[in-house]
Amino acid sequence: MQTNFTLAQLADPHIAEAEKILRACVHCGFCTATCPTYVLDGNELDSPRGRIYLIKDMLEHDRPASAETALHIDRCLSCLACMTTCPSGVHYMHLVDHARGHVERTYRRPPVERFMRALLSWLLPHPRRFALALLAAIPAKPFAPLAGALGLERLAAMLRLAPWRGPHRTLGPNVYPAVGPRKGRVGLLVGCANDVLAPQINASTIAVLTRHGIEVVLAPGAGCCGSLVHHMGRETEALDRARANIEAWSAIDGLDAIVINASGCGTTVKDYGARWPDRKLGQGHQRISDDAAARAEARRCGPHRRLSLGLLAAARPAGDPAT
Repeated sequence: MQTNFTLAQLADPHIAEAEKILRACVHCGFCTATCPTYVLDGNELDSPRGRIYLIKDMLEHDRPASAETALHIDRCLSCLACMTTCPSGVHYMHLVDHARGHVERTYRRPPVERFMRALLSWLLPHPRRFALALLAAIPAKPFAPLAGALGLERLAAMLRLAPWRGPHRTLGPNVYPAVGPRKGRVGLLVGCANDVLAPQINASTIAVLTRHGIEVVLAPGAGCCGSLVHHMGRETEALDRARANIEAWSAIDGLDAIVINASGCGTTVKDYGARWPDRKLGQGHQRISDDAAARAEARRCGPHRRLSLGLLAAARPAGDPAT
């Protein structure tokens, strides 16, 4: 794709990265077949290719995001199915993330939308707050039609989706010893919403790992990976989440890996260094590996450390070179 950024614009490393991604796109349209929003409504602007055009136009002209641009970027699910099918290797993930930050800085949303986004960013990354919100939603569920009639469609949808029973968290101690001889030690990213909505996932992960001789540590201070606020364009909050996790994991000695059982969290954690290359993430930021190092770690480790259960090793001990 031809671009027309000025030299002054390209002096910004984020714009330079966006320009490089844009130029890789050849308009082939393969991405449209795997994009769920385009498949659903058939709108070109709700496809990766269409969003790329919107982002290019917005960034090249260095202008605030319009309501239309914000709408179509907001509809992106960040499922990244387009990246797996793109023959040109367009790194759409970083481009749309940069666009979200630009939208957050330059577009003033309607009051109700601002309230809902602030509420979600305040609730979901905090398991205790989220659990209390789910409890409060039980008596409010019958009023979902009323919320819809008042124009609060998103609140109504959340009330309809809320479970009829309260959350039941199962995690207890911070360290779960291995069953039998210890073969390794890992940190488990408990996450935020996952542990409230489906606590059995973390419990099952711990049970499988400990049964295979892996000691599991839940690092105090580690929590939300930052995906939620990052996808809202709230870069400062996302950076704070990344820094807190890295410092929490770095405070635990002898970890062989960080294990993540939620694909979105795994994608975000592995990308910490790429998202904020010019920011100080903390003393342990070098322990976060990129994709190549993670694959090398999987090859180096024995079978007990690469269980085929969708678990993702996203970090390795400091000073342990990938081989």
